[in-house]
Amino acid sequence: MRFRQIIFDVDDTLIDFAATEHYALRSLFNAHHWKLTTALQQRYNSYNQGLWRQLEQGKITYDQLSEMVFRNFLKDNLQINVDGLVIMQEYRSYFSESHQLLPGVIDTLRFAQKKGYQLAVLSNGESFMQEHRLALAGIKNYFSLIVTSQAAGFAKPDKRIFDYFFNLSSIGPAETIFFGDGLQSDILGAENYGFNSIWYNHRHRKNNMDLHPLHEVKNYPQFVKLLKNDL
Repeated sequence: MRFRQIIFDVDDTLIDFAATEHYALRSLFNAHHWKLTTALQQRYNSYNQGLWRQLEQGKITYDQLSEMVFRNFLKDNLQINVDGLVIMQEYRSYFSESHQLLPGVIDTLRFAQKKGYQLAVLSNGESFMQEHRLALAGIKNYFSLIVTSQAAGFAKPDKRIFDYFFNLSSIGPAETIFFGDGLQSDILGAENYGFNSIWYNHRHRKNNMDLHPLHEVKNYPQFVKLLKNDL
């Protein structure tokens, strides 16, 4: 095989991020008796994604993001003043309980493992939360190594998170390929570090960053087909 190790992203690669976010946000708003409309949820999605882009670009830290999200969003949209970190902690408690897998994940992990690939995770997120969700989804044991930005101290696409990962991995970047949905985080991160990637473009986005993943797939059966042909 050309590659011996596959690194997977978590949110919107293994676990359905939209379903997770919807569940966590609805649970939070219900607990506080705040009204959550479709328009408000869309504004939250846009605002939250913008903050994550800033994190990936190194403009803010993970702690700053955690404090800002609900403090600013609730004040600007509902005129409610809250302790941002307290509300974020509550939100993440709901988030950590949602673990809906995307179609085809388990069959693909099983097939890749049977083929002899070493499987790993590299995620921008908290260690306990991501490992807990993978365990609830029944797939944690497929991975020999699970690394998060919290543990590394840096977020994808920062090269230092990849340094951290490969210092722990028994397989180097030349024999590793990254499988993820995020252009800005996963594909850019792998490309800047100098190893190959597969863009899991199940949301049908445009590659407007002039990035060059080795392959692009729209679903897991397409990925399995690549695995059958040893990528």
